[in-house]
Amino acid sequence: MAELHESEPLRSDRFLELQANLAETFEEMVVRFGFQGLDAAEAIPVIADRLNAMIEGARGPSYDDDGYIAPVQTCSEAEFVQWFGTNAHRQTLLRRVQNWIRLARGVGAKRLLLDGSFITAKDEPGDVDGAILLPGNFREQLLAGNAQAIELLVAIFTREPKELLFADVEEDWWGWVEFFGRTREPSGRRKGLIEVVL
Repeated sequence: MAELHESEPLRSDRFLELQANLAETFEEMVVRFGFQGLDAAEAIPVIADRLNAMIEGARGPSYDDDGYIAPVQTCSEAEFVQWFGTNAHRQTLLRRVQNWIRLARGVGAKRLLLDGSFITAKDEPGDVDGAILLPGNFREQLLAGNAQAIELLVAIFTREPKELLFADVEEDWWGWVEFFGRTREPSGRRKGLIEVVL
């Protein structure tokens, strides 16, 4: 079972969800033993696997069978680095995201959404995509010569480094959430996204 370290505190919202899931799992365990006639050798490994998955989910994203995360999850920059910067290949893409975060904070952006194979379970993802909700005074920042606003504008319009998109109103932001939140498979099924807290 996963160990919890003091240096990796659980976020309070995830802790409450974990607590509720543990209570549900305990109830299921009682049912399995009491009414389904399972012995410990059958039930304990199943329960242990579920508990382990819940603890890991409280500490970071959980993945479905296709390697996608659960629906939109919010995290800090530090959590994002811990969850997704797990090898040298990923750290190359991670530096791109950290630059986006730096620019987003520098202009007072409201939200930053992340997508792409980078936020899947792939060891060597091919890309990371982002959408940023610009602040209402972004144009004024550009006119005033704010270096970070200019750098962000260049990144958005040249798509270098790929692939940062923008919204300047909430409606457009939710359009990107909808666009990124579906796979390219024929079914167009939903997949998870990450929003980094700015």
